[in-house]
Amino acid sequence: MRARREELGLSQGDIIRVLGYKSRNAVSNIEVGIEGLPAKRAYAWADVLEVPRDAFFRFVTGEVDRLDVPKAETKQADGDRMSAAEKELLATYGRLPPKYQRRLREHARELEVLARAAAKKG
Repeated sequence: MRARREELGLSQGDIIRVLGYKSRNAVSNIEVGIEGLPAKRAYAWADVLEVPRDAFFRFVTGEVDRLDVPKAETKQADGDRMSAAEKELLATYGRLPPKYQRRLREHARELEVLARAAAKKG
């Protein structure tokens, strides 16, 4: 879980803000396996880590030993940090119910397609 979080350029602080944990210690304990991930939080973690929900749920419940997902595209160069607007967007996303998080991701993908099409024309 830690490796995936780092692949995505997310800090433990980002996870705390998005998922509502009280401390970095709680997130760290989950990442290293000291504490288990509660099943009720599995989908929220899957969304933040950008992995398929069902596969992640099977992984955290021990049904499968490994979670194979494609490498994440590097979103940030080493040393770069998220802008205030990006942090605000991530925090707002984390406060949304899962069904609205899914809808927001779908809209973002649609906007990305439109932006690419506009760039080709321009």
